[in-house]
Formats: sequence, C-alpha cells, structure tokens
Amino acid sequence: MKITRKYFARKKSIARMKADLGKVSKNFEALLDGAGKVEMAETDEGTTYVLVDGEAAIFSQGGGYFPTVRGALKIDVDRAFVTVDRGAVPFVTNGADVMRPGIVDFDPDIKEGDLVVIREETHGKPIGIGRALVGAEEMKRQKEGKSVENILYVGDRIWNLE
Repeated sequence: MKITRKYFARKKSIARMKADLGKVSKNFEALLDGAGKVEMAETDEGTTYVLVDGEAAIFSQGGGYFPTVRGALKIDVDRAFVTVDRGAVPFVTNGADVMRPGIVDFDPDIKEGDLVVIREETHGKPIGIGRALVGAEEMKRQKEGKSVENILYVGDRIWNLE
C-alpha cells in the first residue's frame, strides 16, 4: 500500500464522517470533536484513511466512512458489531475471517455487506473491522462457515499508519 495523495479534510467531508459514524456509536463525536488536524490519505488500493491528529482513526472504501480499529477503541461501539469468543481472538488479530461458531453476540440490524466492528467477548474491546458476509437473520440460523471477512485488525499495516 502506498499513499498517493494527502490533504486536509474539508468541513463537508467532516460532516459526512460524523453522519456515517453515528450509525456505529452514539458517542462518535469523540473521534472528531476537538481534533486539531484532520487529514485525508488516499492510497493506491482505493482506500482513503482519515488521520485525526496524525492517527488513522477512520477509513472509507469507496462508500461511507467507518472507524478503523484505533478509532473504534476511542468510542463506545453500540451498533454494527460482532462479538467473538476468547478462542477466536488470536485468529482475528492475525487476520483470519470470523467463523460462525466463534460469534457470541451481534447487532441484530446487520445486513450482508455492512462494515462491522469485531469485538472480543471479555471486555468488549474492538480487535478488528470486517465486512458481514451474511445478514443478522442468516447469522442466527448459521451453524458454521464464514460470517465476517476481516479487513483491518490490531497490529496490521494500518495500525501504525501516521
């Protein structure tokens, strides 16, 4: 991944980020309010990362904005989440997709294709960001197989992007 363009975010972009982040958490303002610098970093892979005071806190992949793992750690994720059991944590933090047997809880409003925060069961802390491969109704019925494609995770190449 290579950053192809970097520039300061406009007020219109920040307003859109706030609207999109409101779908993930009721206290999403914690990511952007009071920020000194909000920069956009476009990559050659088509993903745009939003650096809030130098830290990659938000990203966009051709659609709306969503928190990165670092961003999700700063807010109370109460929507768009999947919680995995302790046994799944080492696999998710190494980039593995989330398999149905490891899921212990999820937002009942998830639709196929939605971005979700992957949380660990013990403390509810975000450990990854993924894309739902099935909706919540299918996830309830599913007994095995992949449920969430892992996109970002703790310690990946975006973790220390500045």
